[in-house]
Amino acid sequence: MMNELECMRTFVKVAEVGSFTEAARQMNCAKSAITKRINQLEAQLELQLFQRSTRQLSITEGGNVFYQRSIHILADLAQAKADVSTQEWSLSGTLSVSCVSSFTQAYLADDLCDFRQQHPDLRIDLSQHDRYCDPVQEGFDLSIQTDMPHSGVLEKVDIAPVRRLIVASPDYIERHGVPSTPKALQQHILAHNRYIHPDFVMHFEGRQGDESIPFTPVISSNTITLLRSAVMKGECLAMMPLFYIENEIQSGGFVPVLTDYRIKKTTLCAFYRKSSFVPMKARIFLNFLRQKYNEPAPWEQRLLQQKPELAYALGVNLTRDVD
Repeated sequence: MMNELECMRTFVKVAEVGSFTEAARQMNCAKSAITKRINQLEAQLELQLFQRSTRQLSITEGGNVFYQRSIHILADLAQAKADVSTQEWSLSGTLSVSCVSSFTQAYLADDLCDFRQQHPDLRIDLSQHDRYCDPVQEGFDLSIQTDMPHSGVLEKVDIAPVRRLIVASPDYIERHGVPSTPKALQQHILAHNRYIHPDFVMHFEGRQGDESIPFTPVISSNTITLLRSAVMKGECLAMMPLFYIENEIQSGGFVPVLTDYRIKKTTLCAFYRKSSFVPMKARIFLNFLRQKYNEPAPWEQRLLQQKPELAYALGVNLTRDVD
């Protein structure tokens, strides 16, 4: 006998990831089981849900109508189950999160441990990455990153501001000096994080106007760990987010340069599937993060208390934002 809800969940997953194989991986079952459920559903509905070929899977017009109704039905069911739960705010199941490696290392790993201490029945599944991650396509409850290409099936929530500085080690400055203008960077040795900026151009906002400076890095990587190591060893200058290098600046190991200019702020966001019902575990974790990292971010407050001269470079109003 066909399990209609299981077939409906399977259909929604295949529609969202665009692949029977990927749906099977995310649902932890055999591809043949996915195929059987879709075939049963199509037979009951007397409707072809997908156009199949050896190279492509696409949803039909009728399949799209059924998809829209299915996500509402499944959301209503999940909400009903949450409403009658006898353990309000007691979370269980698995919270599946992906996050950029820099924020994972600096904050999120500890945050997840703290959050699980509050909800001991909850399991955590964390993946870190240095690329754009689509939580629907890859099967996560939340994907935390600075930005990603527009998608009509995703919602986003702002978590924290990401302000960046260009820094060098004292050893590098002793050997090569300090750039006095953005254009002078072209005469220096640079490392670059191509995850944030795939093009080799730095964009500055200055008191006299904006400047865009093309450059050729000696080191480029999609992971910020290499940039920090290169700067620490005195090899180069690099632009990095403040949350990742706060301790090095506080200790004097990294020296900010070009502090009369500022680099355009980005925002760390949480992306999740657009739905009328967001799972309680995801909603509560999002609130946990937003309360902790509301602007001004804690790392900015700590650093500006010690180094108020960085206020302009960070675009922070000291009288308003720092206690």
